[in-house]
Amino acid sequence: MDKKEVLYRMMLIREMEHKIESLFSQGLLRGTTHCCIGQEAVPAAMSYLIDINRDYLCSGHRAHGLSMMMTMKPETLLGEIMGKTFGMAKGLGGSQHVYYKNYFTNGITGGMATIATGIAFALKQEKTDAISVVDFGDGAMNEGYVMEAFNLAAEMKLPVLYILENNGYAMSTPVETANPFVVFEDRVKGFGLPYTRVEASDFDNLYSALETAVKKVRDTREPHFVEVLTHRFCGHSKSDKRAYIPQERDEYWHEHDCIKSVAKQLSEAEVKEVEESVAAEIERVYQYCVNN
Repeated sequence: MDKKEVLYRMMLIREMEHKIESLFSQGLLRGTTHCCIGQEAVPAAMSYLIDINRDYLCSGHRAHGLSMMMTMKPETLLGEIMGKTFGMAKGLGGSQHVYYKNYFTNGITGGMATIATGIAFALKQEKTDAISVVDFGDGAMNEGYVMEAFNLAAEMKLPVLYILENNGYAMSTPVETANPFVVFEDRVKGFGLPYTRVEASDFDNLYSALETAVKKVRDTREPHFVEVLTHRFCGHSKSDKRAYIPQERDEYWHEHDCIKSVAKQLSEAEVKEVEESVAAEIERVYQYCVNN
């Protein structure tokens, strides 16, 4: 795997999110948005592991990164948010409701877990080697229908991969406040789901864990669950000032930034080249969306 390309994909996500936040702050975008600044590792990894022409991927409200990685055309994301007809959903879905081939999102907390499970049921009937994957946050772990999806997938042995991006906060509620335990392992295993836990701070470890999970689901035609510990450097949505996040938590994750884990494997010249390439692409996309 070309680490320069991995870094490019992760930095493209982050800088596009910064651009989107800037456009909102200038009043150039309407509505709301949920950025994934700090959570670029999973989208970048899944862009290598999922074939969106045969596999299915579902996500929720914090899905800009996955959206860009599935299309590899960031103008379709920014265009969608700007209400352009060349957007992923022809400008009708906005930030949270997009689609592309076999990729779908909506804004309901954990809402796509049930859809992805149903898709896995269909794939089982078709006897294909395609799999269904769904990505959601820790707030979804307290939704009843998500638990029902786990139960159904385990009981019927469905080819679905559940990815929990646990950034520690359901909006502004700390995960330890809403749950009797911070790690969801016991709850997941209670449904009979194989469980893996990994931290997003090391991209190589994260990629290996997701690659193994994808292969297991594809080969065994049975479900798997991966919990990814991560962090968002932005608010829950555009108006969130993040006053509830302790400074020491931010400091830890800045020190263990997923992008740094890839950048440190490259030379300074290579990193600078990627930075310049990303900046040029962001400007190209912005100009395209403004002028079309």
